[in-house]
Amino acid sequence: MSTVKEIIGAVLMAIRLVKRPEDDKILSVYFHNPSVQLFRQMISWLHKKGYRFISIGQLEEMISQQKQPAQKLAFISFDDGNKEFLDLLPVIEEFKVPVTVFVPINPVTDGNYWWDYAGAPEQTKFTGLPTIEAFKTLPVQEFDLKLEVLKQHIPLERTCMTLAQLREVAKHPYITIGAHTVSHPILKNCGEARQLHELVAAKATLDEWLQQNTTSLAYPNGDYNEQTLALAEKNKYRLGFTTKPGQIDVATVSRLEIPRYSVNDEGGYYENLAKINGYWQRFFPPH
Repeated sequence: MSTVKEIIGAVLMAIRLVKRPEDDKILSVYFHNPSVQLFRQMISWLHKKGYRFISIGQLEEMISQQKQPAQKLAFISFDDGNKEFLDLLPVIEEFKVPVTVFVPINPVTDGNYWWDYAGAPEQTKFTGLPTIEAFKTLPVQEFDLKLEVLKQHIPLERTCMTLAQLREVAKHPYITIGAHTVSHPILKNCGEARQLHELVAAKATLDEWLQQNTTSLAYPNGDYNEQTLALAEKNKYRLGFTTKPGQIDVATVSRLEIPRYSVNDEGGYYENLAKINGYWQRFFPPH
């Protein structure tokens, strides 16, 4: 946690120099792998401020009907399906928070995400790449080759939930599972055939694993292009979630480009309050 960011967040929350969240729009917030403490802090704050938490089914209905909120509403989602998500269930149950978790396929079967390997201290000697961000710029074929090399040389402990855990989570009354592709690639770096595989196989696998009809998708790393949107539409995804910060205006939102405010898992209380309220992004736009 950065002390400087906490101070900035506290100042932004105190003076509110920017426009406040609008009650006629739905607050959309997503997490990756927060601590129980941070998740509780964010959910508790929203609860105290009078937000009612809605499910993805309720969100879809409001968008399809262009039904304006009659009160403050919040939609909560998670990307990636980290195994620590299970630790958050008591908070979800305490505050009765419907949550959608977007889960990629390969980490469930293999145990780890590509960035676990790309972030390993010793990875550079095998790939020549300095950082995780450098991996994101690679053509997908080169990305795949370098990742396979790392998998052969770097042993890791599991970071993703198992299939058994995913199935148990999917049965929970407050949890919905959505797609997050097969391998969590940078979709805009993929050709049409690879994008098609990532979207179609992810849906088919989740449908088989969980005996459900998967209709929602979050774009890995928030990266996508017009081809992605066309393929998602063609293959019966009804909702698509981005990492673009913003509230959901049901009258104007594109249902395959739904915005979300991101919580920084490593950030502090005030930094993240400023982020989920949209104050932070006014002064520090995401890259």
